[in-house]
Amino acid sequence: MRIYIGPAGVPISCPKKDTLSGVKCVYNLGLNLMEIQFVRGVKLRDEVAVEIGELAKELGVRLTIHAPYYINLASNNPTIVERSIKEWIFDSARLASLMGARCVVFHPATYGGRSPEETYRIVKNNLMRVLDLTSDFEDVIICPETTGKRGQFGSFEELMRLVEDINNLRLIPCIDFAHIHAREGGSLKTVDDFRRILNRYYEFIETRPIKILHIHFSSIEYTEKGERAHLAIAAREPAFENFVEALKEFDFDEVQIVSESPILERDAILMRDILVREGLMEPIIVEKPIEIVKKVAKKAKKKAAKKPRKKAARKPKKRKARRRKAKRKTKKASKKE
Repeated sequence: MRIYIGPAGVPISCPKKDTLSGVKCVYNLGLNLMEIQFVRGVKLRDEVAVEIGELAKELGVRLTIHAPYYINLASNNPTIVERSIKEWIFDSARLASLMGARCVVFHPATYGGRSPEETYRIVKNNLMRVLDLTSDFEDVIICPETTGKRGQFGSFEELMRLVEDINNLRLIPCIDFAHIHAREGGSLKTVDDFRRILNRYYEFIETRPIKILHIHFSSIEYTEKGERAHLAIAAREPAFENFVEALKEFDFDEVQIVSESPILERDAILMRDILVREGLMEPIIVEKPIEIVKKVAKKAKKKAAKKPRKKAARKPKKRKARRRKAKRKTKKASKKE
Protein backbone atom coordinates (compact mmCIF):
# COMPACT_ATOMS: atom_id res chain seq x y z
CA MET A 1 0.00 0.00 0.00
CA ARG A 2 1.51 3.28 -1.15
CA ILE A 3 0.38 6.29 0.90
CA TYR A 4 0.59 9.90 -0.23
CA ILE A 5 -0.15 12.66 2.26
CA GLY A 6 -0.03 16.45 2.14
CA PRO A 7 -1.93 19.73 2.43
CA ALA A 8 -4.96 21.15 0.63
CA GLY A 9 -3.08 23.96 -1.07
CA VAL A 10 0.27 25.68 -0.72
CA PRO A 11 1.66 25.16 2.82
CA ILE A 12 1.02 28.06 5.18
CA SER A 13 4.72 28.20 6.05
CA CYS A 14 5.82 28.47 2.41
CA PRO A 15 7.57 31.82 1.80
CA LYS A 16 6.01 32.07 -1.68
CA LYS A 17 2.36 31.27 -2.37
CA ASP A 18 2.46 30.16 -6.00
CA THR A 19 1.80 26.50 -6.85
CA LEU A 20 5.33 25.78 -8.08
CA SER A 21 6.81 26.99 -4.79
CA GLY A 22 4.12 25.03 -2.95
CA VAL A 23 5.33 21.77 -4.49
CA LYS A 24 8.89 22.57 -3.39
CA CYS A 25 7.73 23.38 0.14
CA VAL A 26 5.75 20.13 0.36
CA TYR A 27 8.90 18.23 -0.62
CA ASN A 28 11.04 20.14 1.91
CA LEU A 29 8.55 19.28 4.68
CA GLY A 30 8.89 15.56 4.02
CA LEU A 31 5.39 15.24 2.56
CA ASN A 32 4.52 13.71 -0.79
CA LEU A 33 1.15 15.13 -1.90
CA MET A 34 -0.38 18.53 -2.59
CA GLU A 35 -3.94 19.32 -3.58
CA ILE A 36 -3.96 22.24 -6.01
CA GLN A 37 -6.75 24.65 -5.17
CA PHE A 38 -8.85 25.80 -8.10
CA VAL A 39 -11.70 26.45 -5.67
CA ARG A 40 -12.20 30.09 -6.75
CA GLY A 41 -11.53 29.61 -10.43
CA VAL A 42 -9.35 27.61 -12.82
CA LYS A 43 -6.55 30.08 -13.46
CA LEU A 44 -3.31 28.48 -14.58
CA ARG A 45 -1.44 28.76 -17.87
CA ASP A 46 -0.78 25.52 -19.74
CA GLU A 47 2.99 25.99 -19.76
CA VAL A 48 3.00 26.55 -15.99
CA ALA A 49 0.90 23.40 -15.48
CA VAL A 50 3.45 21.38 -17.45
CA GLU A 51 6.30 22.86 -15.41
CA ILE A 52 4.50 22.04 -12.15
CA GLY A 53 3.90 18.48 -13.31
CA GLU A 54 7.53 17.94 -14.27
CA LEU A 55 8.77 19.27 -10.93
CA ALA A 56 6.27 17.20 -8.92
CA LYS A 57 7.27 14.03 -10.79
CA GLU A 58 10.95 14.76 -10.18
CA LEU A 59 10.36 15.28 -6.44
CA GLY A 60 7.94 12.38 -6.00
CA VAL A 61 5.03 14.62 -5.00
CA ARG A 62 1.55 13.37 -5.96
CA LEU A 63 -0.74 16.11 -7.27
CA THR A 64 -4.52 16.28 -6.97
CA ILE A 65 -6.95 19.09 -7.77
CA HIS A 66 -9.97 20.58 -6.04
CA ALA A 67 -12.24 22.13 -8.67
CA PRO A 68 -14.27 25.34 -8.05
CA TYR A 69 -16.80 25.66 -5.25
CA TYR A 70 -19.31 27.06 -7.77
CA ILE A 71 -19.99 23.61 -9.25
CA ASN A 72 -23.58 22.40 -8.94
CA LEU A 73 -24.67 19.59 -11.24
CA ALA A 74 -28.28 19.96 -10.11
CA SER A 75 -28.61 23.74 -10.09
CA ASN A 76 -31.96 25.32 -10.94
CA ASN A 77 -29.94 27.66 -13.16
CA PRO A 78 -29.08 25.90 -16.46
CA THR A 79 -26.11 28.23 -16.98
CA ILE A 80 -24.54 27.04 -13.73
CA VAL A 81 -25.01 23.41 -14.76
CA GLU A 82 -23.41 23.96 -18.18
CA ARG A 83 -20.51 25.94 -16.76
CA SER A 84 -20.00 23.25 -14.09
CA ILE A 85 -19.67 20.57 -16.78
CA LYS A 86 -18.07 22.34 -19.73
CA GLU A 87 -15.91 24.86 -17.91
CA TRP A 88 -15.10 24.27 -14.23
CA ILE A 89 -14.79 20.47 -14.20
CA PHE A 90 -13.55 20.16 -17.78
CA ASP A 91 -10.84 22.83 -17.36
CA SER A 92 -9.74 21.29 -14.05
CA ALA A 93 -9.47 17.86 -15.69
CA ARG A 94 -7.59 19.22 -18.70
CA LEU A 95 -4.99 20.92 -16.50
CA ALA A 96 -4.82 17.83 -14.29
CA SER A 97 -3.91 15.84 -17.39
CA LEU A 98 -1.19 18.34 -18.34
CA MET A 99 0.44 18.20 -14.90
CA GLY A 100 -0.12 14.50 -14.19
CA ALA A 101 -2.52 15.15 -11.30
CA ARG A 102 -4.39 12.02 -10.28
CA CYS A 103 -7.80 13.15 -9.03
CA VAL A 104 -10.19 16.05 -9.63
CA VAL A 105 -12.39 16.59 -6.58
CA PHE A 106 -15.56 18.71 -6.41
CA HIS A 107 -18.75 19.16 -4.39
CA PRO A 108 -21.39 17.67 -6.67
CA ALA A 109 -24.66 19.52 -5.95
CA THR A 110 -27.30 20.87 -3.60
CA TYR A 111 -30.87 19.61 -3.42
CA GLY A 112 -32.26 23.06 -4.25
CA GLY A 113 -35.80 22.20 -3.16
CA ARG A 114 -35.88 18.89 -5.04
CA SER A 115 -36.24 15.47 -3.46
CA PRO A 116 -33.05 13.45 -2.91
CA GLU A 117 -34.20 10.95 -5.56
CA GLU A 118 -34.83 13.59 -8.22
CA THR A 119 -31.50 15.26 -7.41
CA TYR A 120 -29.77 11.89 -7.68
CA ARG A 121 -31.19 11.35 -11.16
CA ILE A 122 -30.09 14.80 -12.37
CA VAL A 123 -26.60 14.48 -10.88
CA LYS A 124 -26.16 11.03 -12.39
CA ASN A 125 -27.08 12.22 -15.89
CA ASN A 126 -24.81 15.24 -15.70
CA LEU A 127 -21.93 13.27 -14.22
CA MET A 128 -22.13 10.89 -17.17
CA ARG A 129 -21.84 13.94 -19.43
CA VAL A 130 -18.72 14.99 -17.48
CA LEU A 131 -17.13 11.57 -17.97
CA ASP A 132 -17.91 11.63 -21.68
CA LEU A 133 -16.57 15.18 -22.14
CA THR A 134 -13.33 14.39 -20.28
CA SER A 135 -12.78 10.95 -21.84
CA ASP A 136 -9.56 12.09 -23.55
CA PHE A 137 -7.95 12.58 -20.14
CA GLU A 138 -7.63 8.87 -19.47
CA ASP A 139 -5.43 9.09 -16.37
CA VAL A 140 -7.57 11.67 -14.58
CA ILE A 141 -10.07 10.33 -12.04
CA ILE A 142 -13.28 12.29 -11.41
CA CYS A 143 -14.05 12.38 -7.68
CA PRO A 144 -17.34 13.82 -6.36
CA GLU A 145 -16.80 14.55 -2.67
CA THR A 146 -18.94 13.58 0.31
CA THR A 147 -20.52 16.79 1.57
CA GLY A 148 -20.86 18.00 5.15
CA LYS A 149 -24.30 19.64 5.19
CA ARG A 150 -27.63 17.86 5.05
CA GLY A 151 -28.94 20.32 2.48
CA GLN A 152 -26.23 19.24 0.03
CA PHE A 153 -26.33 16.23 -2.24
CA GLY A 154 -23.42 13.94 -1.39
CA SER A 155 -23.94 11.65 1.57
CA PHE A 156 -21.60 8.66 1.60
CA GLU A 157 -24.40 6.29 0.58
CA GLU A 158 -25.59 8.61 -2.22
CA LEU A 159 -22.10 8.73 -3.72
CA MET A 160 -21.53 4.98 -3.37
CA ARG A 161 -24.79 4.33 -5.18
CA LEU A 162 -23.80 6.86 -7.84
CA VAL A 163 -20.35 5.39 -8.63
CA GLU A 164 -21.72 1.85 -8.64
CA ASP A 165 -24.59 2.73 -10.98
CA ILE A 166 -22.37 4.58 -13.46
CA ASN A 167 -19.56 2.01 -13.12
CA ASN A 168 -16.80 3.94 -14.90
CA LEU A 169 -13.14 3.22 -14.11
CA ARG A 170 -12.48 6.98 -14.04
CA LEU A 171 -15.04 7.62 -11.30
CA ILE A 172 -14.56 7.17 -7.54
CA PRO A 173 -15.83 9.16 -4.56
CA CYS A 174 -13.60 11.44 -2.51
CA ILE A 175 -14.34 10.35 1.06
CA ASP A 176 -14.17 13.34 3.40
CA PHE A 177 -14.36 11.78 6.86
CA ALA A 178 -14.90 15.13 8.60
CA HIS A 179 -17.91 15.79 6.35
CA ILE A 180 -19.37 12.34 7.02
CA HIS A 181 -18.84 12.83 10.76
CA ALA A 182 -20.59 16.22 10.73
CA ARG A 183 -23.43 15.26 8.39
CA GLU A 184 -24.26 12.19 10.49
CA GLY A 185 -24.14 14.05 13.80
CA GLY A 186 -20.77 12.75 15.00
CA SER A 187 -21.02 9.19 13.66
CA LEU A 188 -17.29 8.33 13.46
CA LYS A 189 -16.37 7.69 17.08
CA THR A 190 -14.72 4.27 16.99
CA VAL A 191 -12.49 2.09 14.83
CA ASP A 192 -15.59 0.10 13.89
CA ASP A 193 -17.23 3.26 12.53
CA PHE A 194 -14.30 3.81 10.16
CA ARG A 195 -14.23 0.11 9.34
CA ARG A 196 -17.87 0.34 8.23
CA ILE A 197 -17.07 3.12 5.73
CA LEU A 198 -13.89 1.49 4.41
CA ASN A 199 -15.49 -1.93 4.07
CA ARG A 200 -18.37 -0.50 2.04
CA TYR A 201 -15.92 1.31 -0.24
CA TYR A 202 -13.58 -1.69 -0.56
CA GLU A 203 -16.46 -3.88 -1.81
CA PHE A 204 -16.80 -1.41 -4.67
CA ILE A 205 -13.10 -0.88 -5.50
CA GLU A 206 -11.61 -4.36 -4.96
CA THR A 207 -12.38 -5.56 -8.50
CA ARG A 208 -10.70 -2.52 -10.11
CA PRO A 209 -7.25 -2.89 -11.75
CA ILE A 210 -5.91 -0.30 -9.28
CA LYS A 211 -7.54 0.06 -5.87
CA ILE A 212 -7.29 3.78 -5.04
CA LEU A 213 -8.64 5.44 -1.90
CA HIS A 214 -8.77 9.24 -1.99
CA ILE A 215 -9.72 10.96 1.26
CA HIS A 216 -9.84 14.33 2.99
CA PHE A 217 -9.17 14.46 6.71
CA SER A 218 -9.45 16.99 9.52
CA SER A 219 -11.53 17.37 12.65
CA ILE A 220 -14.73 19.38 12.42
CA GLU A 221 -17.19 21.51 14.34
CA TYR A 222 -20.82 20.76 13.51
CA THR A 223 -24.46 21.49 14.36
CA GLU A 224 -27.69 19.60 13.70
CA LYS A 225 -27.51 20.92 10.11
CA GLY A 226 -24.02 19.55 9.54
CA GLU A 227 -20.56 21.08 9.25
CA ARG A 228 -19.70 24.49 10.63
CA ALA A 229 -15.90 24.71 10.51
CA HIS A 230 -12.86 22.47 10.02
CA LEU A 231 -10.65 21.99 13.07
CA ALA A 232 -7.13 20.74 13.77
CA ILE A 233 -6.90 16.97 14.30
CA ALA A 234 -6.08 17.52 17.99
CA ALA A 235 -9.84 18.01 18.48
CA ARG A 236 -10.30 14.28 17.64
CA GLU A 237 -13.67 14.90 15.96
CA PRO A 238 -13.12 12.37 14.43
CA ALA A 239 -9.84 10.80 15.59
CA PHE A 240 -7.24 10.12 12.91
CA GLU A 241 -5.78 7.21 14.92
CA ASN A 242 -9.08 5.33 14.60
CA PHE A 243 -8.97 5.71 10.83
CA VAL A 244 -5.37 4.40 10.74
CA GLU A 245 -6.29 1.38 12.84
CA ALA A 246 -9.13 0.51 10.46
CA LEU A 247 -6.98 1.15 7.36
CA LYS A 248 -4.56 -1.61 8.41
CA GLU A 249 -7.19 -4.21 7.54
CA PHE A 250 -7.50 -3.25 3.87
CA ASP A 251 -5.28 -3.88 0.87
CA PHE A 252 -5.47 -0.67 -1.15
CA ASP A 253 -2.85 -0.11 -3.86
CA GLU A 254 -2.75 3.64 -3.28
CA VAL A 255 -4.10 5.91 -0.55
CA GLN A 256 -4.15 9.68 -1.02
CA ILE A 257 -4.73 11.71 2.17
CA VAL A 258 -5.37 15.45 1.92
CA SER A 259 -5.12 17.50 5.11
CA GLU A 260 -7.96 20.04 5.27
CA SER A 261 -7.01 21.15 8.76
CA PRO A 262 -6.78 24.92 9.33
CA ILE A 263 -3.12 24.29 10.17
CA LEU A 264 -2.63 22.43 6.87
CA GLU A 265 0.92 21.11 6.78
CA ARG A 266 1.39 20.88 10.54
CA ASP A 267 -1.45 18.36 10.74
CA ALA A 268 -0.30 16.65 7.54
CA ILE A 269 3.06 16.08 9.25
CA LEU A 270 1.36 14.79 12.42
CA MET A 271 -0.74 12.37 10.36
CA ARG A 272 2.34 11.26 8.42
CA ASP A 273 4.17 10.55 11.68
CA ILE A 274 1.25 8.46 12.97
CA LEU A 275 1.24 6.44 9.73
CA VAL A 276 5.01 5.89 10.00
CA ARG A 277 4.73 4.89 13.67
CA GLU A 278 1.99 2.38 12.83
CA GLY A 279 4.08 0.85 10.03
CA LEU A 280 1.90 1.97 7.11
CA MET A 281 4.46 4.41 5.69
CA GLU A 282 8.21 4.54 5.37
CA PRO A 283 9.86 7.73 6.67
CA ILE A 284 10.30 10.31 3.91
CA ILE A 285 13.91 11.44 3.79
CA VAL A 286 14.65 14.85 2.31
CA GLU A 287 18.27 14.61 1.19
CA LYS A 288 18.62 18.14 -0.10
CA PRO A 289 15.96 20.75 0.67
CA ILE A 290 15.20 23.16 -2.16
CA GLU A 291 15.95 26.79 -1.45
CA ILE A 292 12.96 29.04 -1.98
CA VAL A 293 13.93 32.68 -2.24
CA LYS A 294 11.25 35.22 -1.62
CA LYS A 295 11.59 38.23 -3.86
CA VAL A 296 12.04 41.37 -1.86
CA ALA A 297 10.08 44.24 -3.26
CA LYS A 298 12.31 47.13 -4.20
CA LYS A 299 11.80 50.02 -1.88
CA ALA A 300 10.89 53.19 -3.60
CA LYS A 301 13.64 55.76 -3.34
CA LYS A 302 12.78 58.29 -0.76
CA LYS A 303 12.65 61.73 -2.18
CA ALA A 304 14.96 64.12 -0.45
CA ALA A 305 12.94 66.02 2.05
CA LYS A 306 12.62 69.53 0.85
CA LYS A 307 12.77 72.27 3.42
CA PRO A 308 9.69 74.37 3.22
CA ARG A 309 10.46 77.62 1.53
CA LYS A 310 9.97 80.73 3.54
CA LYS A 311 7.41 82.90 1.97
CA ALA A 312 8.95 86.10 0.77
CA ALA A 313 7.51 89.16 2.40
CA ARG A 314 5.19 90.87 0.06
CA LYS A 315 6.38 94.13 -1.21
CA PRO A 316 3.95 96.86 -0.42
CA LYS A 317 2.16 98.12 -3.37
CA LYS A 318 3.38 101.43 -4.77
CA ARG A 319 0.18 103.22 -3.86
CA LYS A 320 0.39 102.11 -0.22
CA ALA A 321 4.04 103.06 -0.13
CA ARG A 322 3.24 106.56 -1.40
CA ARG A 323 0.51 106.94 1.20
CA ARG A 324 2.87 105.94 4.01
CA LYS A 325 5.51 108.37 2.72
CA ALA A 326 2.94 111.14 2.59
CA LYS A 327 1.85 110.41 6.16
CA ARG A 328 5.42 110.56 7.41
CA LYS A 329 5.97 113.92 5.68
CA THR A 330 2.74 115.23 7.20
CA LYS A 331 3.86 114.19 10.69
CA LYS A 332 7.27 115.85 10.30
CA ALA A 333 5.63 119.05 9.10
CA SER A 334 3.28 119.08 12.10
CA LYS A 335 6.17 118.71 14.53
CA LYS A 336 8.05 121.64 12.99
CA GLU A 337 5.03 123.84 13.38
